[in-house]
Amino acid sequence: MAEAAARPDAWEPVLSALEADLAASERLLGGPPVGGPPVGGPPVGGPPAGGHDAGRPARAGLPPAVVRWAPPPGLGPLPEPLAARARALEAAQRDLAARLAAARSNAAGHLAALRAVPSARQGAPVYLDVTG
Repeated sequence: MAEAAARPDAWEPVLSALEADLAASERLLGGPPVGGPPVGGPPVGGPPAGGHDAGRPARAGLPPAVVRWAPPPGLGPLPEPLAARARALEAAQRDLAARLAAARSNAAGHLAALRAVPSARQGAPVYLDVTG
């Protein structure tokens, strides 16, 4: 069976949707890393079919829940002119994944500290020693 021809017009919306998802995740963390490479252009089209959980409503200010992504059928191989863009996107996704893991760990530490504070009895004064 012959391999499908590279179709930049088919890949463009796919890369744009992935870049838009990356940008949304970056916003959740407070923006891209200082000195980080810019990624892509404005989003074109929407997420690939099956890329988001359409059955779950979006939460205020948050992107829809993301499910395992699979490329739309019939894309063909990645065109060479888009290879550098795809590599930059992959590197940015890896960096974001590492920063998300660090943010998760940091949040878990904060949550553990909050859980260590004893709960107050109703009507009793509450003091928290923040100096020692």
